[in-house]
Amino acid sequence: MSEQNKSLIRSYVETWNRGDLQKLSEYWSPNMVHHTRTQSHGLEEVKNIVGSFMNAFPDLRWKIDDIVAEGDRVVTRMTAQATNTGSYMGLPATGKKITCAVMGIARVDDGKIAEHWGVTDELAMMAQLGLLPEEFLVAMA
Repeated sequence: MSEQNKSLIRSYVETWNRGDLQKLSEYWSPNMVHHTRTQSHGLEEVKNIVGSFMNAFPDLRWKIDDIVAEGDRVVTRMTAQATNTGSYMGLPATGKKITCAVMGIARVDDGKIAEHWGVTDELAMMAQLGLLPEEFLVAMA
């Protein structure tokens, strides 16, 4: 089962890299919940969040650096690279490129992503977009 789940997540990431939100949503369970640092989101919210991110960073590419699975959980360590060419968080596009680390845990149920926990290096991303001074990153190293 673990190898099947890893294969599912690899396919999911490849679909995201093609920017196909409709196909991407086929990987999500109807009861899917995405957990962030501060809250949890249901399927419709996830579609909106992902769609907004895809619009802000249409050339987004994920690279899986590590993938580990056990039982119904798949853990990924990835690197995201993209160019901010659309509005993001209410701010105009910067045209700047970003590279940041992302950690995720997906719970797979019946061949679909039922839950996801994700942590993005948002400080690095914000600094690269020019929204935070670089020295903020040094303080956290």
